Amino acid sequence: MKLIRYNFLIDCISALKPKKIVEIGLAMGHRSYGMISIAKKFNKEIEFVGYDVFDTKDSNWHRMVGNAKKVSSKIEIQNLLLKVSNNFKLIEGMTQDTLWNKSVVGDLVFIDGDHRVESIKLDYESVKKSKLVVFDDYYPEGKFANFTTEKYGCNQIIDKFPSNEVIITPKTIQFPDIRMAIWSKDIDLINVLKKQIM
Repeated sequence: MKLIRYNFLIDCISALKPKKIVEIGLAMGHRSYGMISIAKKFNKEIEFVGYDVFDTKDSNWHRMVGNAKKVSSKIEIQNLLLKVSNNFKLIEGMTQDTLWNKSVVGDLVFIDGDHRVESIKLDYESVKKSKLVVFDDYYPEGKFANFTTEKYGCNQIIDKFPSNEVIITPKTIQFPDIRMAIWSKDIDLINVLKKQIM
């Protein structure tokens, strides 16, 4: 059993060997740093695009959108990522302004920004042509703490996909009631990942 669910991103990167990574919701940038570092083992040049409000919103807003993580400024994350890459773009603002109604295609997309259902849906709509999309915050019990799937998490989106296009990651030691959902139209890729993950 893995300690944290984010370790499943390593399996995704190992199977996919992405050249372009898109992340929605960077928090402090640790996941971004890790994904770029691992992807560079397979491809020398990695393109990374990150969408976040960074430190421009207050704690009340973060509570409203279901974000319990600490957040860093754009400059702090930029300085962190410069340790592993020069080929990245950080886009500041609400994804309703910076991403929605656009088409952004990555090899690997990680959605972990605004945790409200409608926001996750519209984030996904903008990246759905990507090879592999990983959603955080799938609640197998239908809720986590005060967050129910009526308003939060990716369950409503994931549960409409054909089952052979989706993997729900196993429980982890830390926060076993929150999982990741991995989606791709590439069934061969999903089957490879199932062997690695399950």
